Amino acid sequence: MIVVTGAGGLTGLAVLRALARRGGAARAFVHRDAVATVARSAGAGEVVVGDLRERADCRRALAGARRLYHIAPRMSDAEVEIGHALIEAGRSAGLAHFVFHSVVHAQCDAMGHHRDKRLVELALIESGLPYTLMQPTMYMQNLLPAWETIRGRGLYRLPYSEQARMSLVDLGDVAEAAAAVLTEPGWDGAAFELCSGDRLTRVEMAAVIAGVLGRPVRAERCPLDEWQVAAAGSRTPFQLERVAAMFAHYDRFGLPGGNARVLRMMLGREPTRFDAFVRRLAAHGAEGLQ
Repeated sequence: MIVVTGAGGLTGLAVLRALARRGGAARAFVHRDAVATVARSAGAGEVVVGDLRERADCRRALAGARRLYHIAPRMSDAEVEIGHALIEAGRSAGLAHFVFHSVVHAQCDAMGHHRDKRLVELALIESGLPYTLMQPTMYMQNLLPAWETIRGRGLYRLPYSEQARMSLVDLGDVAEAAAAVLTEPGWDGAAFELCSGDRLTRVEMAAVIAGVLGRPVRAERCPLDEWQVAAAGSRTPFQLERVAAMFAHYDRFGLPGGNARVLRMMLGREPTRFDAFVRRLAAHGAEGLQ
């Protein structure tokens, strides 16, 4: 049995679908009853509803499991606490493999969510459990919230420099690699930085999108406070602070890391490139990316 935490989110559902394609038996650990049905439709054979902050719930979710794919809640103030609780529960359960969904360049402490993932990585390395660290870079799917504005107004706006160079990866490729790690032997003891090979500025992304849509698309930097007002309804003050720090880091350094050879080796094929992703999105919408 493979347990997937955060299984009701974008990444968790993608991992469940990838496991289902390989015939992997998955148990989804979700926070609310409302997403249990969605997790089952993505391929989960079992669903546990609970709170990752509660150690008893972590132990209940891992009972009888052999492998764990841990996706932490988005920019949570309890990420390190949750990581330690799951490591403790994993040791008690005798897990054969703990796979942690981390982030590329977890060493960049100026971004708090990167730092927290680095601390969980360290605890896992020192835990004695067989482990794998999955370190994806920016998802191409991050384009989705802006897609209607891009198509309708020809604007791609975010609150950091449009010249910042960003490494990109298709979440579908990340999920496929995760499913391989969880269902095949020999992937433990490693850290894998996952990227497509595309290192693009937002200006260059806009040019790709314009070529696919056949009309002009312009990249712009919007004021941070404007973005924060729009995001306040879906993010906590803690998350808004974390995101602001992330944007400031992107503004100075971008996020250009990773080497496509890693993902190519894991997939046994070329990773999805940004132009192919945009063509698929334009032709089929978000549903076509699943």
